[in-house]
Amino acid sequence: MPFLSVVIPCWNEARFVAAFLDSVLANDYPADRMEILLVDGMSDDGTREIVREYAARESRLRMVDNPGRSKPVALNLGIEQAKGEVIIRLDVHAVYEHDYLRRCVEGLIEHPDADNVGGVRQARPRDHDLLSRAISLANTHPLAAGNAKYRTGAPGPRWVDTVFGGCYRREVFDRIGLFDERLTRTQDLEFNQRLRAAGGKILLLPDIVCTYYPRGDWPEFVSWTFLTGYWPFRASRTIGRWIGSWRTAVPAGFVLGLAGAAVLGPRSVLVRRVAGAVLGTYGSLILIASARLAARHRDPGLLVGMPVVFVATHVVYGAGSIVGILDPAGRRR
Repeated sequence: MPFLSVVIPCWNEARFVAAFLDSVLANDYPADRMEILLVDGMSDDGTREIVREYAARESRLRMVDNPGRSKPVALNLGIEQAKGEVIIRLDVHAVYEHDYLRRCVEGLIEHPDADNVGGVRQARPRDHDLLSRAISLANTHPLAAGNAKYRTGAPGPRWVDTVFGGCYRREVFDRIGLFDERLTRTQDLEFNQRLRAAGGKILLLPDIVCTYYPRGDWPEFVSWTFLTGYWPFRASRTIGRWIGSWRTAVPAGFVLGLAGAAVLGPRSVLVRRVAGAVLGTYGSLILIASARLAARHRDPGLLVGMPVVFVATHVVYGAGSIVGILDPAGRRR
């Protein structure tokens, strides 16, 4: 097996880092053929102490300092210090199946055309309250995730535009460069778009699985959703090319449509009728999807929780996108 470098950007993850490290260290990839580089943004919540305890008894693990806390800088620091022929990026907000690392590397070996391999990210609630349950279910539902196959799943292997994390051949970084340090978020989206533009291919293998814990309380969820909508547009303006897809643009169109209907509706019968038809169809889709999820999980509370989360996802994401389009800070530089 090729030597594998596991690169992990991290900051203030005391709640998750122990379970995360347990899952990585329990992986069945040959211990003498891997290293684990956790690049920490000088956490002050106890994360560093936990990592030091693990590193003291596990020679594969090393903590690298990232004083600026920037995620793309953390990724680049890890890649620059990595010794591996293959580099895999992991997220602390997830736990990984025991064969995750091995199967990602085997995916690269078995598919010589692939430059990046990833699996499916299953979502689980952080807590047992209704909001957390609804957010985790929305995270992998097509109404919230669009056609992002690493979130919704796929019946078999397929070429995609991006994956969660990613397992890369080392030569990819030598060929197209590192992550863009101007981008606080969506640096992986930009990198994978750059990779595909250079002729590279990204492969989703749906039988490779990790479990992800999305933001579970309302302020965190709203903030995360807003920034997720904001950054594809802000990043595209900063680098001078579009890095998103139709699924990143639809919520902005939805919010602009609502705003337009609110302004023009009082003056136009036609606008009111069209807006009513669109909102009626939208509401029906939301209620049907929520009812199906409630029945499937035998959880009547989802009849209330899911519509709230679906609508909030679309509106907040769309608002973030519009701000990303207009924000002067996004001008190309």
